[in-house]
Amino acid sequence: MCGLLGVHSANAETVTIGAEDDWYPYSRVQNGQPKGMAVDLVREAFGSVGIDVQFQSLPYSRCLALARMGSVAGCFDTARNTRLEPQYLWPFQPLFTARVQIFGRADVSQRNLQLKDLEGREVGVTAAYEYGEAFDSNPRVRRVVSDRDLQSFRKLLNGKVEFVVIYEKVANHLLEKHAHEFKGRIKPVGEVGETGLYLALSKTAPNARMTAEWFDRGLATILRNGRYKAIEQSWK
Repeated sequence: MCGLLGVHSANAETVTIGAEDDWYPYSRVQNGQPKGMAVDLVREAFGSVGIDVQFQSLPYSRCLALARMGSVAGCFDTARNTRLEPQYLWPFQPLFTARVQIFGRADVSQRNLQLKDLEGREVGVTAAYEYGEAFDSNPRVRRVVSDRDLQSFRKLLNGKVEFVVIYEKVANHLLEKHAHEFKGRIKPVGEVGETGLYLALSKTAPNARMTAEWFDRGLATILRNGRYKAIEQSWK
């Protein structure tokens, strides 16, 4: 009876999750609706345990703030670091992992750059984004902050930054979409590393602990039954 009641309760629940509005192919607004690999994964994970999801598309910094305040149940896609760690509930495992690359102008001679090579350099980053603990906690990198990844690429071409740090698939999408502007002018020159991106869950939203439990169960379910892999493959 308790088990049946638990299933009934889950089926009656809806959670509201903040989804970043401009980080394709993981999450963006398209025709007024959230779209992306992360959107599909979050929806499927909750759905596998009987939870409906309503997405609220938001700029990333606003998304994190609302999750922290409890206005939404969570926000994605977030890389854990010591600054954010105490502010949210964290699932057992990341939603996905992604490579963080270093880009430079096509005429630079440097290759195979690593994080230490960025120290003392002016590096383009996006406001409120995380790039993994090693990068986020390194005070020797001179960050030049933009509102969007696209703006960082434009600063690179204008000589306002020496390098840009950006997630690989997001970079590939921007370079393809804006090929008329960037083709032959920007190239990858190194890598910061690979990091896990999470659904950062609110500590203060209603049913916060239960929401975290639902998501953990759901993500484990779709990893086990093949739905995770199918979604991942559909976005390659």
